[in-house]
Amino acid sequence: MRLEYKFLVNNSNLERLRKKILPFIEYDPFVKDGDVKEYTVRSIYFDSSNFDYYHEKIEGIKIRKKLRIRSYDNYSGNDLVFLEIKNKYENFIGKNRAPLLYHDLGNLLKTKAIETYTLTNNGYANSIQDGEKFLHHIFRSGLKPIILIVYEREAFFSKFDRSLRITFDKNLRFYDQPKLYNLYKDNDLEYATPNNFVLEIKFDNGYPKWMQEIVQEFNLQRRSVSKYTICIDSSKLINPMKKNLNSSNYPLIVDQNTEEGIF
Repeated sequence: MRLEYKFLVNNSNLERLRKKILPFIEYDPFVKDGDVKEYTVRSIYFDSSNFDYYHEKIEGIKIRKKLRIRSYDNYSGNDLVFLEIKNKYENFIGKNRAPLLYHDLGNLLKTKAIETYTLTNNGYANSIQDGEKFLHHIFRSGLKPIILIVYEREAFFSKFDRSLRITFDKNLRFYDQPKLYNLYKDNDLEYATPNNFVLEIKFDNGYPKWMQEIVQEFNLQRRSVSKYTICIDSSKLINPMKKNLNSSNYPLIVDQNTEEGIF
């Protein structure tokens, strides 16, 4: 389990914020070569017909989860996708993750043959168990694909602590009521936060002083930010009229202790 802090940041601060953190970080080794050091994240989120996971987030339930199918960048013919359960316990997050090939996804969900289609190499020793958990929730609760969420991610690791990960998630956009074959869809997506990006800080060993100072310099306020609920709110899936989204829609997180006291 890791701690995760989130901030909704105006796009006008992007370049200056990146410049501020560069002395302390290194780019994720999986970013593309060249000038554009980012990759595209694609996720189809599942929920019940009553949008139970959405409402759990809105109501502030402390222990909750999200189920999604995730892949990266553009379709190339032999792509890796992941069955994911993201678990949240207050501020702590954990993840169950099972990889498989995209062209096997439909057969897996039809046959439930986890051992046939799930890949167990490349560091995913628990993929069969994680895949079984995913299917258990999908079929027990009658979950269905609700929304495709796509964004570009800049990802960094601290030079001094590889467990510290910082990401800028930009150009958040969505397509509601997708089919599984829409995972790599690029057209007809709607923008959810055209003026903002999401800053995420994940860490195991403490929130470093240098990052605290940068957050304070930019006057960033830690908020309860969920890309899933942002995109649901931006769509017409629940609300017939779209909301005017800004930082006030996502409440501030206030710790009982000061950050210096915690870390």
